[in-house]
Amino acid sequence: MTLTERRAQLLSLIIGEYVDTAMPVGSDAIVRRFDLPFSSATIRNEMARLEDEGYITHPHTSAGRVPADKGYRYYVEALMQERDLPSEVKQTIRHQFHQAGREEDEWVHLSAAVLARAVENAAVVTLPRTPESHLKRLELVGIQDGAALLVIVLQQARVKQQVLIFPEPMDQDQLTAIANHLNAAFRGHTADEIRGSQAQLTQMEWHVANAIREIMSASDRGGYDEAYLEGVRNVLQKPEFGTSDKMLNLLEVLEQRNLTKLIPFREISADGVTVMIGAENEEDAMHDYSVVISPYGVPGGISGAMAVVGPTRMRYSQTISTVRFIAGLMSEMLATYYDEGARE
Repeated sequence: MTLTERRAQLLSLIIGEYVDTAMPVGSDAIVRRFDLPFSSATIRNEMARLEDEGYITHPHTSAGRVPADKGYRYYVEALMQERDLPSEVKQTIRHQFHQAGREEDEWVHLSAAVLARAVENAAVVTLPRTPESHLKRLELVGIQDGAALLVIVLQQARVKQQVLIFPEPMDQDQLTAIANHLNAAFRGHTADEIRGSQAQLTQMEWHVANAIREIMSASDRGGYDEAYLEGVRNVLQKPEFGTSDKMLNLLEVLEQRNLTKLIPFREISADGVTVMIGAENEEDAMHDYSVVISPYGVPGGISGAMAVVGPTRMRYSQTISTVRFIAGLMSEMLATYYDEGARE
């Protein structure tokens, strides 16, 4: 549905006021603040229409109105003007990144901290990964005669482990020999490459190789499983989270182990920024929040994702611009780093 010019202008003003003040917006305040050429009665009628159509809502304890999810969505898609970040802000962010070392996790941690500070909300940035896991090395550590701990290290230093039961007792020397042979045969391989391998292996070695393949396949299906979180304090200081119940809910949402489950990284657009507002999020726990998400990395190669999490009362234009810039910067750095690695 397309709003009339007057209603669209009014919705934009209501959202701007509410984002700035966190207080319900009344018609009289709109007329006084913006010197509109309409009477309070006209504004009240137009606000009533916006409410009937679901763009704004009426809190029971106030005579003013606040934006609804539908209103924010209309604003983001039809009214908002995304403004580029000021050049001095870009220069500052670039300087911070160029002071960082060459470790990927350092870049990820820094990007989460810079993003959270810039948008005054929480930021989550996943560690980058390739579309398919590649085996770097494996170890087998005996636990008891018929069992061993299988430890596999994948690219980007991701570590997976599983207790593996053998059909017959195995001592540590035998386990080490199996690990050495499999490292020589499968270093750098993907799960599919291990599956299709014609390597000459013993029955015990294939037992381990199949376990490695299953672990790697599960990891590939699981998507992003590691992320850095910064800026929880920024969100806790928002008026929306002034009660203890709201605080506890927020802390549960942003608990480290829940991050990659609650934030819909799989919904991101491959070539831009995705905005999920309130109840658009599939998880009930996220219905009080908006999430601005972007991928970063090398297309078809190593990539990750970043997200800003905050109340639906978010400065969408600034947040989208900042996420877009930092994601682009991370992509540049990863592309340069891996291009240099390939030349070496």
